[in-house]
Amino acid sequence: MRQERKLRFIAASVMCIALALAFTSTLSDAPIVDEVPHIGAGYSYIARGDMRLNPEHPPLIKDLAGIALAIINPQTSVFSTSSWTTDVNGQWQFGRDLIFESDRSPDTIKVVARLPMLMVFAFACWLVWKWARERYGDVAAIMSLTLLAFSPTILAHGRLVTTDMGAATGILAATYCFIKFLRKQNTHTFWWAVLSLGLALLAKFNTVLLGPYFVIAALIYGFQFKFRSLTAWKAGARLVALTVLLGATSFVAVVWPIYIAHTWNYPAERQRSDTASILGGYPDSLLKTTLLWASDKPIIRGAAQWGLGLAMVQQRSAGGNTIYWMGRVVRQGGPGYFPTVYFIKEPLAWWILVSVALTALIFHRRRQPDQPKRSNFYRDNLEEWMWLLWLAIYWIISIRSTLNIGVRHLLPVYPFTILLVTGRISILYEWLRHNDKQRHRIVAVVLAILLGWYAFESARIWPNYITYFNQVVGGSSGGYRFVADSNLDWGQDIKRLGVWMESNNIEKMSLDYFGWSDPSYYLGTRYLYTTGRYWKDAKDFIARNQSGGWIAISATFFLEATNKTEPGASTYRWLMDYEPTAVIGNSIFVWHLE
Repeated sequence: MRQERKLRFIAASVMCIALALAFTSTLSDAPIVDEVPHIGAGYSYIARGDMRLNPEHPPLIKDLAGIALAIINPQTSVFSTSSWTTDVNGQWQFGRDLIFESDRSPDTIKVVARLPMLMVFAFACWLVWKWARERYGDVAAIMSLTLLAFSPTILAHGRLVTTDMGAATGILAATYCFIKFLRKQNTHTFWWAVLSLGLALLAKFNTVLLGPYFVIAALIYGFQFKFRSLTAWKAGARLVALTVLLGATSFVAVVWPIYIAHTWNYPAERQRSDTASILGGYPDSLLKTTLLWASDKPIIRGAAQWGLGLAMVQQRSAGGNTIYWMGRVVRQGGPGYFPTVYFIKEPLAWWILVSVALTALIFHRRRQPDQPKRSNFYRDNLEEWMWLLWLAIYWIISIRSTLNIGVRHLLPVYPFTILLVTGRISILYEWLRHNDKQRHRIVAVVLAILLGWYAFESARIWPNYITYFNQVVGGSSGGYRFVADSNLDWGQDIKRLGVWMESNNIEKMSLDYFGWSDPSYYLGTRYLYTTGRYWKDAKDFIARNQSGGWIAISATFFLEATNKTEPGASTYRWLMDYEPTAVIGNSIFVWHLE
């Protein structure tokens, strides 16, 4: 009992510290790019029951933010503006008007909207702790919780009103419940799996990968590669059929009703015209025809809205995105993009722990080479096989993806990778505890140092979690040489720029800002919009600027402008000869030229 209280105290302490870091770091941030449409859309869903905004993402995460905002009831005229009344998916201007033009301060709206995201973050941490403890014991539970809660990437995105952390949490919970169903197929586990899968599907559209993932897992679990056994094939086919039924039930009983509620007050004729406009540039296909036909039909138009969002995501993924990538401006980063950003965005302590886990795997196999083969090997190790299967599926899809805009798209692999690594280390740890006391003490000290270093990295980068990079690329001040966008610069530092200008008595700043927050709220009248096209060179800027020689440029715009090669492109190459006077939050460069 005493040991149980001690364990819970440690877990609670880790969680409270992580939540404190996450919450306090939001106070000095401005709303980041994707939060502007997400916050606005979420509030409109709750206030009006109308999903005309931001259909390319399911509503669940936005709903949570909208519910929180409904409690403080911001008074706004945004529903009378063209972004709501006439524009097709006017999500960007609507969100900006809601945040910056209501009777509540933008900072209040931002903080309140983000509070439910901290609950999602906390739930993911709790589930990882619970699952690791069930599977491997107390040591793995504490390690898993620490690694997830103090990951700079998880802390960066677990507090934002975006769908990435919601997707990771939904996939984690759905997999947990599905494994429970596979092991014990009854009504109770079936409906928990239905509910968790449905909620995951309502978090982000990449969770549709759970469909093939669960089907493959069910087939393997049922027949366990017994190719010559008719009984095994029948068992596999039965489980696949049950899994398909589970998926269909999730959509019909969870996803579809939520979409019906979100289109209830969406005028049918408006939904059809919006759908036709959004799909106007799409090639003719059976899917397009079906979505158009269903978009104004009672009840089924809820399903049509879900299908529209999925189609938009597929189109966006196929189109790619212009990015800065390792010194070049390209349409995609190629197969090396996600493995590289994953490597440079996680602390070195994590990669050492990964190495320890791989070494532990080899050590365990050498120490116990003659283990008898068990007939239920796959059933007994179902968790590990399913985690590995998910990692294989998701990594293959990610590496082939042309939408290379941030490590945040890898969040669904984080919990499973952490569980595998801590599980393998804990097995070694327990073996040494019983068989080699001296090495056990050494390993305990090493693990304590690595976990302490890992947590220290998160505390050290506070509050600039989005901009974290490890020491391989020179730390957070050196990551800009490799990547930008949501890996580094998501518009979060405009508020910090305002604070810096005020503390340094700077009256005017030429500003090229990558973000959708309103600079006038944070800078007042102390800025002038600019781009690289305004200036021929440094001499021209010094001669013509009206900002006392001050210029601030978001990292994304600066890196893109200095690395584009086409004639007539906006450029800041003339600034390359000057050291920045200051770097705000690692994402806004400031120069003073005179």
